[in-house]
Amino acid sequence: MSDRAPLEVVPRRYGDDDVIGAANEITPEKVRAAAALVRTGQRYALGQVLDADSPGQMWRYWKQALLTDRVSPERAFGSNVQTFVEESVSGALHSGTHLDGLGHIGLAEFAYGGRRWTDIIAADGLTDLGIENTPPLVSRGVLLDIAALRGVPMLGDEEAVTADDLAAAAERAGVEVEAGDIVLVHTGWGTLWNADGDRYAATEPGIDESAARWLTDRRVTVIGADNWAVERVLRDPAADGPSFPVHQETITRNGVHLLENARLEEVARDGVTTFLAIIAPVRLRGGTGSMVGPIAVV
Repeated sequence: MSDRAPLEVVPRRYGDDDVIGAANEITPEKVRAAAALVRTGQRYALGQVLDADSPGQMWRYWKQALLTDRVSPERAFGSNVQTFVEESVSGALHSGTHLDGLGHIGLAEFAYGGRRWTDIIAADGLTDLGIENTPPLVSRGVLLDIAALRGVPMLGDEEAVTADDLAAAAERAGVEVEAGDIVLVHTGWGTLWNADGDRYAATEPGIDESAARWLTDRRVTVIGADNWAVERVLRDPAADGPSFPVHQETITRNGVHLLENARLEEVARDGVTTFLAIIAPVRLRGGTGSMVGPIAVV
């Protein structure tokens, strides 16, 4: 263990060999309590629809093409003339609504748990901290509606959501954020997903470091938002300023997953504050994240 980062640089709340981070906070009792929140059975799809024209950041893209050679009857199978169609896809796992894995973000040469990047990277994926280790995340969901708190449909470009904002939103909702919660922050930014993809991807409002620490101090398991990075992103950051510090605070230092590009308009519109939340990442060996289709059930 001497080759790991010092504890004061990258803490190890769940032990030296842990690979699931704050998912440790979701106990069977937590799941049962979350399931008891279901009263009507109404389901909300919290994932955005993804296609080639969806907003993307940096090099990320998404393409798919149908393979149609077996839809022709003359190329069918069997006496029952069975035809089929499938697709070929290419792109980034961090496209659309997705869950950041614990091997996604680091601090200098170190990843979550103080592991050195040089020890866990291979050409075809991570050899440690892959998304295949992340269990199904089934817990209480909590919506903190910052847009409603501010009395606006959408926060402004680059607007910060602070710890005080989260505390005020929780008080407004009558909710106390607890360990193992899946906390979703509604900024209204998600309404731009189809309406103005360029603006959506250029910058965003989101939580700052004080808000991240407010949530990690409460030992939540997932922090999500209706934007592409959860945290505030500046269009023109200072050259010597921090780069995605919330990602480091949540993922690298505390093992908290980030859920990005969540669709929160419907749950916010209906005034939903707590619910059964379900996020099931695809078990891709060595993956740094996974596309997901989160669900809220009330």
